[in-house]
Amino acid sequence: MSILKYNGFSTDGRSQHVRKSAVVAVLIAVFAAISACSTMKGSSEGTWNTSYFTNPDHVWGAIEIALIDLDYEVESKNRSDGVIRAISAPADDGTIIALAIDQVMRTEDQVHVYVEPSFGGNEGSTNPDLLKAAADQFLKAVSETLGS
Repeated sequence: MSILKYNGFSTDGRSQHVRKSAVVAVLIAVFAAISACSTMKGSSEGTWNTSYFTNPDHVWGAIEIALIDLDYEVESKNRSDGVIRAISAPADDGTIIALAIDQVMRTEDQVHVYVEPSFGGNEGSTNPDLLKAAADQFLKAVSETLGS
């Protein structure tokens, strides 16, 4: 058995191996926790996207629940294509937000969701910050429903 000196303390090779194994285990746990979460990104085109590392059917259900919770009315949907279009109730100033939602690259345990918010009427605000806020709110509601 070899004895190593480390900052004035003696350790044998087994102790170092145990420490290395513990560090690797912690790194794996951190990576797994990060992977289970979703990540959200916005683009210059006004499309927001996120990835969920779970079954696409769970994501579809979470999307439908989020739309109900946020008082959106589904105008059209096609589950096999993974697309939904929904509109909000008019705000006090008449602003209506439409969300075009698309699930892409669906696998057994991962799905990418794209959301393109737009103004759904001719009245009310045209402030682009409202679109960003609507996409953020929607994706946050989906994430909360999925528990991520």
